[in-house]
Amino acid sequence: MKITEALNNSYRLLSNVSKTYKLDAEVLLAHVLNKKNRLDIYLDLNQELNIKEKEKFEDLVKQRVTKKPVSKIINQKSFWNFDFDISKKVLIPRPETEVLIEMVTKKFNKKRDLKFLDIGCGSGCISISLLDYFKKSNGIAIDISKDAVLNTQLNLNNFNLNNRLKVLKKNVFSFGTEKKFELIISNPPYLKLSDYINLDHSIKIYEPKEAFIGDNKEGLKFYKEIIKKFKNNLKYNGYLGFEIGDNQFLKVKKLLNLHGFVIVSKHKLINNQVRCLLAKKIKNYALQ
Repeated sequence: MKITEALNNSYRLLSNVSKTYKLDAEVLLAHVLNKKNRLDIYLDLNQELNIKEKEKFEDLVKQRVTKKPVSKIINQKSFWNFDFDISKKVLIPRPETEVLIEMVTKKFNKKRDLKFLDIGCGSGCISISLLDYFKKSNGIAIDISKDAVLNTQLNLNNFNLNNRLKVLKKNVFSFGTEKKFELIISNPPYLKLSDYINLDHSIKIYEPKEAFIGDNKEGLKFYKEIIKKFKNNLKYNGYLGFEIGDNQFLKVKKLLNLHGFVIVSKHKLINNQVRCLLAKKIKNYALQ
C-alpha cells in the first residue's frame, strides 16, 4: 500500500469523526513512519508501506475513530519547542498555554536568572518551556497527581533539564515554602462541575477530571487559595500568571486587586473571553 492510498482510506474513515481528519491522518502516519514532520510524508507519496507499518497505521486510525485524541494515541504533543511525552493521565497541553508563556517572556529579560513556581505542573509543559527560554532560570513545580509528577520528570529527563527544576507531589492547599519567586504561574482547574458535565466525551475519558473542576459553584477555589497563600512568596514587582475560565475575569481581577496585584496584560480568545493574564505585585504585605 502506498502513502497516497493509506491516507485516502483514513480520510474516508475519519471524515465523519473529526473536523481535522486530514491533519489527524497525517500526524498518525508520520508517527508510524518516524517522520520528524507530518509534511515529510508528502516528499514521496508513492512510498510503499510495509505490512507492519500498514497494520500499525490502520490500528491508530481505528483508535481515532473512537474519538481518542491524536496526542493520546501517539502519547505526544507538540508544544513550544518540544514534543512532550503525555503518556500518563495528564492534561493535554493547549495552545492558550503557549500564549501565557509568551506573555511572560515579554516581561523578563531572556538572560534573567528567573526563579519561578509552577502550580499544577501536569505534563511539565509550562516549567520546561520557561527553562528553555530563560536559560539561567530554575524553579519548583508541584502537582497533587502522581501521574503528573512522573510525567513532568519524564519530560525533564527527555530534555536533560533535571538539575534546574524540583518536582514535588504536593497539594496546593497544604504546600508551603519559604522561598521567594519572581514568577508564580498556574493553569489550575477552573471549571464549575456543571461546565465539566458538558465537555466533549473524549476529554472526560482521556484526561483527568481533577485537572478541570475547580469547584461546584464558581470554579474559583484555586485562584482564591493561590493568590492569598502565595502572595508573600512573590517578590515585590514579581508576576503572577494565570489561565482562567470563561466569565471569570472580573472576579479574578477583584481578588488580585484585593491582595495587592494589578493586571498588566491579558489575552482574549476569539469569543472575547479573557483566557490568560499576568498580574504584577505592587504591594508588599510582608513589610506591613
